[in-house]
Amino acid sequence: MQKKLIALAIAGLVSAPVFAQSNVTIYGVADAYVGFGKHGENDFRGVGDGALSGSRLGFRGTEDLGNGLKAVFVLEQGFDIGTGNEQIADKAHSRQAFVGLGGSFGTVALGRQYAPGYFFQHDGLAGAAISPQSILSGQSGMTITPNSGARWDNSVTYTGSFSGLTARVIYSAQGVETSEKPSEDDAYGLGLEYANGPLKVSGVYQVVKNDDATVNDKKQKEWGVGAGYDFGVVSLNASYQSADNLQGVNNRDADLWAVGLAVPVGAAGSVHLSYAEVEFDTSGNDPEIKSYTLAYTHSLSKRTTAYVAYNRTDNDDSATMGLVGYGHKAGSTIGGENADLFAVGIRHTF
Repeated sequence: MQKKLIALAIAGLVSAPVFAQSNVTIYGVADAYVGFGKHGENDFRGVGDGALSGSRLGFRGTEDLGNGLKAVFVLEQGFDIGTGNEQIADKAHSRQAFVGLGGSFGTVALGRQYAPGYFFQHDGLAGAAISPQSILSGQSGMTITPNSGARWDNSVTYTGSFSGLTARVIYSAQGVETSEKPSEDDAYGLGLEYANGPLKVSGVYQVVKNDDATVNDKKQKEWGVGAGYDFGVVSLNASYQSADNLQGVNNRDADLWAVGLAVPVGAAGSVHLSYAEVEFDTSGNDPEIKSYTLAYTHSLSKRTTAYVAYNRTDNDDSATMGLVGYGHKAGSTIGGENADLFAVGIRHTF
């Protein structure tokens, strides 16, 4: 018995340094609001999810491999806090799922990951769901967006930061290759961001190939440039982005620009005002959609934020964008109605 105890003690001493080199963190966001809105014939009254940040539960970890090298992983699931449903049906980790190696050279990772366009945030609300740039880019089908359009399956990424400059590169083999037909609907992108004190500037270029020989077979090409500067009394942001062949449809193009500001109020509050406009250039219809948001955020602690926000999205004929789903009477013309949402909510991070 004594020999067994001694053996167990020695085994524990030997294995302890191995466990000490690993670090796993459970993290997440719980964000919900009470909302009131209208879009055409549809009235909304209820609990909504993720006005500031999408609700999620995640696991991230690192292991020190020695010589400056480390293993990294992230598994992150998004969910609707109002219903408890998955963010995307049948995806166990709908936001991110990757593993990789990092060091002084940067990080190389494999899995479902953010394209560089996810980090293109220059509108005064930092990519929040209530941000006009987020609404218009996501609902236009752009991939330079802080939404699911910038989460790519089967991807290889490189991220490196050097003296304030961050480079992001991605290649995604989005389709499934078979012996009869190699997949051609891959995607790739490059993003550069420079941050130095109050200044941040960035540029993004992304391409998505479409493997549909019937109709949607064109490359969707996008680029965007943006800048922001924090003057202390006010933070200003502006961006411009352009997309060709949205969803692979030939000559279905769009241009989107956004501006925004954030003004600190006291030690814990901020007023945010953002505006964005997207203009389509298509063969038959060229709608123009405008969206603006006024919001106030108040930090109750380092991890808890209360907020109140109002968004209006003005649609041209046939357009139905906005934070409230569109409803219309049978036989009536579709689109062209304003979408309004007023929200009061709370976000907690852990």
